[in-house]
Amino acid sequence: MNYDVVIIGAGIIGSGIARELSRYKIKIAVIDKASELPSGASRANSSMIHGGFDDKPGSVKARFCVPGNKLWHKLKDELDVHMNECGSYVCAFSDEEVKHLETLLEQGKANGCPGVEIISGGRLREKEPNASGEIIAALWSPEAGIINNFEAVHAFIESAQINGAELFLETLVTGLLFDDKGGIRGVTTNKGEFIAPVVINAGGVHSAEISSWAGDNSFRIIPTKGEYFLLDRTTQGFIHSFMFSCPSKAGKGITVAQTAEGNLLAGPTATEQEDPEDHATTPEGLAEVLKGARRLVPAFPVNLNITTFAGVRANIDTGDFTINALAKPRGFVNVAGIKSPGFTSAPAIAEYVADMVRHELGDRVKFAPNEKFIPERRNIPRFLYMDMVKRRELAQKNPAYAQIVCRCETVTEGQVIEAVRRGARTVSAVKMMTRAGTGRCQGGFCCPRVAEILSRELGIPLDEVTRHGGGSRLLAGRTKEFLLKKKREEAAK
Repeated sequence: MNYDVVIIGAGIIGSGIARELSRYKIKIAVIDKASELPSGASRANSSMIHGGFDDKPGSVKARFCVPGNKLWHKLKDELDVHMNECGSYVCAFSDEEVKHLETLLEQGKANGCPGVEIISGGRLREKEPNASGEIIAALWSPEAGIINNFEAVHAFIESAQINGAELFLETLVTGLLFDDKGGIRGVTTNKGEFIAPVVINAGGVHSAEISSWAGDNSFRIIPTKGEYFLLDRTTQGFIHSFMFSCPSKAGKGITVAQTAEGNLLAGPTATEQEDPEDHATTPEGLAEVLKGARRLVPAFPVNLNITTFAGVRANIDTGDFTINALAKPRGFVNVAGIKSPGFTSAPAIAEYVADMVRHELGDRVKFAPNEKFIPERRNIPRFLYMDMVKRRELAQKNPAYAQIVCRCETVTEGQVIEAVRRGARTVSAVKMMTRAGTGRCQGGFCCPRVAEILSRELGIPLDEVTRHGGGSRLLAGRTKEFLLKKKREEAAK
């Protein structure tokens, strides 16, 4: 399979780059080992759109954070993505921490972060009555927010596909191919070779390993686990913004925020580990989250928790993003170590990498604009947020929208069918695309119905439907057949 560019990784970075490159008349392949998107760190994170005051002026992070923030405020409408433009507070509990707020304020001004200011604890509590009475001051950043990270990744990759890019899931990259001059010729995968003169490494926690295949060992990735609590949407309004403690060497610390969909979120921890695929929560980690959350918000209502989860971020030993094109082999581009504020920076990074790719392709491939580029992308209709008039109109056009599948999130059969039409092949993919199963019962009610719709729409037996691909089948088989088999086995003894 021949392309101009192969992108390894379809997280927020890889998908964002794919969309930006689809503005040009080039052939793009996006490869990811997962069965559904988002996966990895793009799936399990704080979904924060940072203001831009955290990063040292002159760093790569600072270069992309504020421009990325500005782009998201535009893209949320262009790509139809939920974003809670709530602002953020970094909270100080002592005079020493107030001095740190002053440092962050100066950094924010130097980075071009608009509207940042230090306010008193009393003024904070006027806006956030549930904030701790021990907070004496806070740094307010009005341009910060929190986004629906599931929608953001889907929006980027769907927009890229609308404009010609191709997505290959369940495709594991196993190595690089080189031409007779030592330049990049493509990649090898479990599904064959993908030939291209440019390969972009957006492999997240695996990016150092991928870079080493090209002979580059200039950085190391330390997989770092972050654990979270996610509370029921009945907590909406308990906190209106994104609240931080003063950051430490371990990171930005435990945060409490209202998500784009109205849930209450607390986390993450920052635990270094060897296994990049260990996403298990721990009693110790969750206890740390709860302690940090209650420091900011003493009445944090953990009794309304509906799930806990963990993500593993690509902590890099250089302390900054690594975005470069190797001199040798020509055609290999690293976009690595993209942890916080990576989600915020993604659209700005995508623009920068597109320019890098133009240079890497040189005169080998014509980099002409795609005159048919379509910037807009519409999400699957969100039945939950429609008024009764719009719901009735939609159901009259398509009766499937009158059938509720997920009661917690008011997701209809029409939405599930549309998710399948857009590429969902697993129960988890439907969850990411429609929110069926993200509510209070965590799929206890809707999972069997979603599985039935997947079976029908994909034309596969019900016992072949999986939760997240591979061998994760929901059903072992029909009960009657299972019992008959067991009876025959007992009779044969």
